[in-house]
Amino acid sequence: MPIIEMKQSLGSFDVTVPDPRTGVQNVQVVQKRINLKEGTFQRNMLQMDLYFDDFPQEISQGRARPYEGVIEFYVTPTPLILTTQTVQLCKSAGPLASENNILFKATITPTATAATRFPQDFLATNANFPFFHDQLYLTAVFLGPSEQDADLVVRFGLTMYMSYNEKKVSSVRAAMGVISERFEMMIAQVRRNGRILLNPTELAGETMPNYLWGGIRPEYMVSGSTLSQFFLRKDGQEPEPMQSANTLRAFARSARTMVSNPDPFGRVSVPQGPIPDWFTEFLPKGVEAGAVRPQFPPRVTQDNPTLPGLGNILMV
Repeated sequence: MPIIEMKQSLGSFDVTVPDPRTGVQNVQVVQKRINLKEGTFQRNMLQMDLYFDDFPQEISQGRARPYEGVIEFYVTPTPLILTTQTVQLCKSAGPLASENNILFKATITPTATAATRFPQDFLATNANFPFFHDQLYLTAVFLGPSEQDADLVVRFGLTMYMSYNEKKVSSVRAAMGVISERFEMMIAQVRRNGRILLNPTELAGETMPNYLWGGIRPEYMVSGSTLSQFFLRKDGQEPEPMQSANTLRAFARSARTMVSNPDPFGRVSVPQGPIPDWFTEFLPKGVEAGAVRPQFPPRVTQDNPTLPGLGNILMV
């Protein structure tokens, strides 16, 4: 697969961010489209780097001062759609860096002396982001500050380095890739990740649910005097009393009967003692099917049907 390298620039001119008091959103977008070779290709972005030839600055009365808004820079295979999210209270921010269509994103804030990048410098030289469109978009979104009260003129200049490889794929795979990227572009405007807990104490892992709604009560299952006897509160030399079939059936009936909370977790007053009724997992065959026969029927073989012996066993 051939590796293609390119350098593209954006800027070196003045951008006017309008005054929001005029009824226009104080957002300005500068975009550049790069056409790639047409065809059914899958391309993988390999390396990316961003360099500001002229760091963003506000031009006012012949002087330059730091731009007080936020600038977001994107490299995407599809046109950018702004969202309803904010960045440092600046409205109409671009999509999050986690979106699949975002191959590279950089954010420049008023107090920053360098751009915050995703992926960061080390990962950007080892990236492997696939895309299927035969185009790339370089987009700079200028978000005016929330207290803006006049038109802002911003001057900047940047250079983007990219390297990618491309391989021929089937037309079906290429078409599905293009459809997927366009779908990702459209839903990025309304996508939200995460949720807010109404009660932070209900966070998963914050409590042990077995003590609240299910499970075994360890204080009932382990004897304080014989800790070595787990699940069986008997001394090592103490004989275990034999249970009749009727008693075992009663235990099984209790284990399969719905009761109110917290009775299923074991009570001292029940016939079994502190072990929960539902702990009866495997029952003796005689309890399930009746009395156990004293012995199994003898095998009947082909060599002598009347006497047990060797040979092929016959079904009786």
